[in-house]
Amino acid sequence: ESEVTAVLLRASCRESRKFRSAMVVIAITGAASGVGYEAARQLSAESEVTKLVLTVRSAQKAEVALSKLVQETGKDKSFYEFVVLDLSDLSSIKAAVPSFPAFDRICLNAGGLSTTTMHASGNGITENMVINTMGHAVLVDGLLAAGKLPAGSRVVYIGSEVARSLWSFVPMLPNYNGNFKEKDIDWAIGTNYNGCGSCCPIRKQLGDYKNSKIIGQMHFAHLAKEHPNIHWVSTSPGAIGGPFAEKGNFPVKQLMACMPCMFRCLCVTHACSPSVSMQIGTKRYVEVLTGEPKWESGSMPMSGKCCCCFWGGNGAMIDNRPEVSYFRDEALCEKTAAKVREWATRWEAVAPQQATMDPSTVVAKK
Repeated sequence: ESEVTAVLLRASCRESRKFRSAMVVIAITGAASGVGYEAARQLSAESEVTKLVLTVRSAQKAEVALSKLVQETGKDKSFYEFVVLDLSDLSSIKAAVPSFPAFDRICLNAGGLSTTTMHASGNGITENMVINTMGHAVLVDGLLAAGKLPAGSRVVYIGSEVARSLWSFVPMLPNYNGNFKEKDIDWAIGTNYNGCGSCCPIRKQLGDYKNSKIIGQMHFAHLAKEHPNIHWVSTSPGAIGGPFAEKGNFPVKQLMACMPCMFRCLCVTHACSPSVSMQIGTKRYVEVLTGEPKWESGSMPMSGKCCCCFWGGNGAMIDNRPEVSYFRDEALCEKTAAKVREWATRWEAVAPQQATMDPSTVVAKK
């Protein structure tokens, strides 16, 4: 019976997509700068996209980004709307959910490298986990509850190749060798990386970031099972450097700023120039957000192998999920999603009044 239900839901999803394909509205979180802004710029040129909804942390940043987009793309300002959203602020997320205009697809892009601290709200979650995963998880559950992710919608979570082995970054990046178990879920969410080499600042920072992307990719992979009438994918722009690397601890920030071509010569990034690398990596966003879905729901299209191993963050994409034991473990993904929601409930309990916002500042605007 469950098989028949799943088939019917997939058929309904396909019909919904066909009906809505003539007018595609895409929302992008964290679109004021960096790869989020570049995604908005590239998507503006896609004929099927009729409107973009950008989330930004302040109305002032939104106005700057929109003015720049209008100038660079030639689109009318009415092509864009924005919602003020700070994914590290629970009250901001809750206020933003009803403010979202109708959309067909959403790109959960906001995040990046952060400090190796615990979140300021006292929720017991690492800062990297909040800005990369937990905020998006709370946002998506809110959108689902509000009926803003109907059948035929598409959700794209921006994960990272660091969530599995990335041999070019050893020893700066912890390598779990496929060993991530149920006992590690709470540790990854509620503890700054304290494994081997955690005394090294960059390894601790990348450890926190790695854990946030592992949890995020597993959480949204399970949501594909929970909601088969919605298309879920986790992808990555690959190794792009630029604004991402600028927040990195020594030596990532310094090497990427002074010797970006070294990373290209080592087959890590897409190009010598960080700006060109970002443009190439962002094309992956366009691939998964436009046209008919090219990847199975729940998949993780990211950089493939080089010389029989996961070396860098460039080249053609493959579905990484079957290649990594903890990603393909459906039971573990389900337990991860349950834990994410458990920690989100704790966050709500300890920070009910966190940074209460003026509702007028979060209304979607053109």
